[in-house]
Amino acid sequence: MKAKVTYILLLVFVLLSGCEQAFTPKGPYVQKLAVFGILSNNSDTQYVRVFKTYDPPGFNPYEVLEDQAVRGAEVEVGQGASVVRYAEAMIPRTDSSRFSDNILAYVAPKFRARPGMTYNLDVSTPSDGIAHASVTVPDTGWIGLLNPYALASNESEDLLAVQLRISSLTLGYMVRFYLQYDLLKVSTWVPMNMEMPGWMVIIDSTKYFGYPKLVRRSTTPGPRGTWQIEAAYFMPWAYRDKVAELVRFYGNTVRLRRIFFVLTQVEQNLYTFYNLANGYQDAISIRIDMPDWTNISGGIGLFGAMVEDTLFVEIPN
Repeated sequence: MKAKVTYILLLVFVLLSGCEQAFTPKGPYVQKLAVFGILSNNSDTQYVRVFKTYDPPGFNPYEVLEDQAVRGAEVEVGQGASVVRYAEAMIPRTDSSRFSDNILAYVAPKFRARPGMTYNLDVSTPSDGIAHASVTVPDTGWIGLLNPYALASNESEDLLAVQLRISSLTLGYMVRFYLQYDLLKVSTWVPMNMEMPGWMVIIDSTKYFGYPKLVRRSTTPGPRGTWQIEAAYFMPWAYRDKVAELVRFYGNTVRLRRIFFVLTQVEQNLYTFYNLANGYQDAISIRIDMPDWTNISGGIGLFGAMVEDTLFVEIPN
């Protein structure tokens, strides 16, 4: 009995002494390079941003109001024997709600990523170390509109079907649908684009529109250099509603030209980072954790790639 009482008292003492240490969710801090870059074929200018991580004084990282961009870094992207060197540049910041200064970025003009090619990123700084990453751009895709008549007929209840051919390197993709039109401003016709919704519902006389999002492929990737067939669908009555609204608003100062579809393919690094950054995209998940993920060796961040392909179609009559 004495031994049992002694054990209980000892356990209570240990628990009470442990409670004297305040709980903190912050672990040990180690400063690292943070590198972000996405290669694309839809622009002849590529960007990389280089930061250093920071340890906020409290528990809220948004309390830090100074951008932690790194100056004087050497940023290179190589493909085979060819190397592109990025130059430091300042870019105007559109959102100054947190940071008020311009954006420091590393820029490579006259550089357009080529589908199917593998690129290596190297970042070195005098005081913050070296970071490295590698990414392979998805191969060129293909888009086909299977039933354009669905747009022309007001009586058709068929969904507009778009067939896609995606690369074996692709993990996620998105198809966007646009209307191209001219708008008369003063005496000049100005070309304009407007994205069309993927779906429309009417609830209590109020219209709600939805637009495409990045989705994971449904087919199994084949060997390197092969393509698999996917599909995307749009509600043609949502398109007709938006066109009618445009014509009502602008009248004879608008003229419709054509429609086009844009297929965006992203490889596994960009798709993984996108999903983690945007949370779990399902209707029932209550997970709030965000795993630490990076494909940057010697630091944290993302080096990803995407490829875009476009199909132009005359507006069906």
